[in-house]
Formats: sequence, structure tokens, C-alpha cells
Amino acid sequence: MAALIHSPLLGRAGVALGIRLPLLLVAAVLILAMGYPLLLLFLSSIYPDILGGSLDGFLDAYRRIGQTHDMLPMLWNSLAWAGATTVVSWLFGIPCGYYLARTNLPGKLWARLSLLVPIMTPPYIAALSYILVMQEGGFSDSLLGVMPETLRAWFFSFWGVTLVMALSSFGYVALAVEAGLQSIPRRLEDASGMFGATWSQTARLIVIPLLLPAILNSGLLVFLEALSNFGVPAVLGTRSNLPLLPAEIFFLVTSWPVDLALATALSSLLCLFALFTLYGSRILANILGGGNLKPGAVHTHALGAGGMLLGWLWFGGLFALSTLLPYFAMLLTSLADQWTDGLPSLTLDHYRSLFAAGSRGLDALLTSLWLAVAAASICVVVGSYIAYVNVRSSGPLQKILDGLAMLPRVIPKIVMAVALILAWNAPWLPFTLYNTVWMLLFAYVVIYITDALNYSNSRLLSMSPNLENAAAIAGANRIQIFLQIVLPQLRPVLIAAWLTTFIVTMRELVASMLLLPPGVDTTATYIFNQFEQGDISTAMAMATVTILLSTIVLALFQIRRRSV
Repeated sequence: MAALIHSPLLGRAGVALGIRLPLLLVAAVLILAMGYPLLLLFLSSIYPDILGGSLDGFLDAYRRIGQTHDMLPMLWNSLAWAGATTVVSWLFGIPCGYYLARTNLPGKLWARLSLLVPIMTPPYIAALSYILVMQEGGFSDSLLGVMPETLRAWFFSFWGVTLVMALSSFGYVALAVEAGLQSIPRRLEDASGMFGATWSQTARLIVIPLLLPAILNSGLLVFLEALSNFGVPAVLGTRSNLPLLPAEIFFLVTSWPVDLALATALSSLLCLFALFTLYGSRILANILGGGNLKPGAVHTHALGAGGMLLGWLWFGGLFALSTLLPYFAMLLTSLADQWTDGLPSLTLDHYRSLFAAGSRGLDALLTSLWLAVAAASICVVVGSYIAYVNVRSSGPLQKILDGLAMLPRVIPKIVMAVALILAWNAPWLPFTLYNTVWMLLFAYVVIYITDALNYSNSRLLSMSPNLENAAAIAGANRIQIFLQIVLPQLRPVLIAAWLTTFIVTMRELVASMLLLPPGVDTTATYIFNQFEQGDISTAMAMATVTILLSTIVLALFQIRRRSV
């Protein structure tokens, strides 16, 4: 029996029985959900009338980009802004990662929590809150006196928009750097010291090269998030006279007359920028060095009183800027009634109107809740099965499948949303999902299935296929093996994937803005629209409820996990 289980027939492909059909089925699903929309997007950018059956106008949209005087500066602004956000996130996050991994700073649990809160906070809500603080007549003017105009002008500029986005993103860098430093075994640095290397030489020749993959990968994540982010450019970029690519694509798709040809061309360029960045970072990481090491004992530097004070000032300052200040503005605005001298009088009327039976706000909250629950559940089930088939397969088709499964990780969300509009509103379809709430659910699954894929992939790679092979020999089919053997082992990571997907879909903005049918709102579109229409207190009440609800769900899962 052991010889059969470890035979090449069963070992290399994972489970021999039924392997080809599931692989073909998963490939077909990924091609239909992701490959077909993106292919149609690129074709539409080259042939603007292809949906009408014409190949006229070859590359017209790209020529218009070059001939429109403000388009090329906008492209440069987008790349420069994403790059600046990455650099500022490195400046904020790398010291945090060092303090967590290599010092005896007390209260590290709270320090890590201070990094997670801004990650959980939607960047567009942070941007809205900062506008309330920094605008003329805002909280700063009312509570602290009139703000210097130079400071206000600086905030409503390229660097102010960069700061807001970096404060939402530096936590990714900090956590990646902490993990990278902890993976460098102490013996390497001890050996360097034994040969007479100074601390700076050890850092330059050993620590930094081994840490580069973590720095570059976290920077890649921040760069792609900034490059594709819609909320901050739409909310703060427009007020700062900083035109950025995602906001322009949204304007072209939603403003009359709709310029779908130019929108697809810009979306294609944004997609190419993202792919170029991904593969460029991989090549750079290979050139500069680094590697995979097993975690071991690491050097921990004992801090003096001054070092501890500096560490907590660093974490505390970043927490104040990234969380306390925007949350204070958000909460106070949601409770504000009438401003007098100093603080306003407070009221719960905005929350009462939000939860009133039949109100638009309550409908938006309920819509977001069922969409988030449904999307998270579908992503977990489908994503884990795709990962299972992918990891337990081999050959050319598996490589294609692996490439398709990677697309949601790098394709900007607004690009995927535009591609889905083209794909599911095409004239040759016998039915259309577009302009229905099911279109948004489908988009959520396509865009956010990445987390389930990533979590499942990492767990499956560490799981032996022996139990699956034994079940196959006993006559179980692929679905039975997945449901009865694989899924129970994936349960912990799938809970984490479900939580992550629930939280991000509860706050999702760009796909919701583009794909929701008329008369329907989610929490994100409700917040955005109410703010733009001047009902700022109600918008901030919804933002508070959304963040509080996500926090409660996360806390309940943590409590349940500890009790199991």
C-alpha cells in the first residue's frame, strides 16, 4: 500500500483519480471570470468599436492620450504619487519593524495593534476625516485657532495626499520588515562579529541584503495599492488639484458623454504599469540578493530609557496621525449638532436617522452586509478549491492556471471593474448581469478571491498529500477528498480569509461606485455620496458604524477561536 501511495503516478500530480477534469473546470472558470474580461479590455483599448463588431479606429484612444495636453502629466503624477507613497511608507514602517523584531521595547502587542488599525481603516475614510480637520473652518480652525495658510496649502497638495495614503499603508511595511528580520538567524550575525565586522558592516553585508525581499515586496504592495486606489484621489486629490489616473478613469466611465474608449486605454496602461512593477521588483530582488531562511534566534538589542522613549514616541506619533486624529474627526462629526464656541453640541440624531426603518442608510448597510457575507463565503469555498486543484496538479495547464490565479493580486481594482463592465454588458450575451446587484457580488468575488487563494496556497504547500492519495485508492472522488479531508485541515486559514474578505468588501468603494444599479447603495457609496452632497455628519455616522461593525465581527471570531 505504501508503495502505491508514493508512486510517481500519485505523487507528482497529487491525486491521480479525476485530476484532469477538475483542472480543466477550474481553468475554464478563471478564464471566464478574469481572462475574458481583461482580454476584452485590451482589445477594446486597441479597437474602440470592437463591441459593435468593427475593427475601425485602431489605436485611436492611445493617440488621444498622447495628443491631450493634460493626459501625460496625469500619468506621471500617478506614477510619482505611488512611488512617493511607497518611499514615505518605507520611512514610517521600517523603523517600526526594527523596533518590533530587534529590540526589547515593552508593550509590543499594543504597538502591533497600532499598525493594524490604519490597515483596517479604509483610506477614503481617513482622507475624508483629514479634510474635516484641515479645510478652512474645519476642526483645526475651530479648536486650535486659525491654521497657517502655508500648512493648509501644503496639505492640499501632492505631499499632503501622499501623507494620507502612506499613513494608511505603512503598517504593511512594518509587519513585513518585522517578519523579515525575525527570519535572519542570529548565527549569521555572530559569525560576522567573530570575523571582526563592525555593526554597520554586518548590517550592510548581511542584514540588509537578506531583508531586501521583505522591503521590496511590502513596497510593491504599497505601490500597487496607491497606483490603483480610487478613494483618496477622488476625495482628496480633486481638492488638491492633483489629477490621478483612477479618478480620471472613473470620471470617463460615469460622466456624460461616456468615453469608454479612452477609459479602456487608460485602464490598460494602469494594468501594464502594475504588471511591470510586479515583474520588475522580482528581477530586482533576484539581482540584489536575499533568500528564504528558517526563523531562528535573533539579536535583540536592549534599549535604554532614551531608546524606549524614542520608540514609543515614534509609534505614538504615527498612531496619532493615522488613527486618533482621523477617528476623532469622524466620531465628533457624526455626533455634531450645532457649532458654538469651541466644541459643538452633541446629538445622536444622525445615527437615529441612519437606522430609521426604510431609510436609505439602513438599506445601504443591509445591502453591504449580505453582499459581504455572500462574497466572503463564495471566495472561501471557490478560492480554496482553486488553490487545492492548483497545488495538487502539475504540467503546462497548471502553469496557465497559476498565472490566471495570480491576476487578482496585481490587477488594479478599477481596471477589473471596467473590464467586467465590458464583459458582462457585451451585445452578444443572451443576458446581462450589468446594472443588477448580482453584478456587484460577482465583481467582489473576482476582485477579492485573492485572500482565499493566498491563505489556502500557503497551507496546502505544507500539507502532505498522503491522506488524499489513500482516500483516492479507497475510491473517493476529487470532491469527496476536498470536502472530507482537505477542507477540515484548511479551516483555520479559511476563517482568516473569510474575515479579511468580509472586512474589505464591507468598505469597498470603486467597484461599488461603478457597478451598483441605480437606486441601490452600499455603505461605501452612501458615505461618499453623502459627503459630496454636504450631509457630512450622516456620512461620518455611517463610516463609524461600518468600522465598528467590522471590528465587532473580528473580535467575535477571535473570542471564538480562543474558546475552541
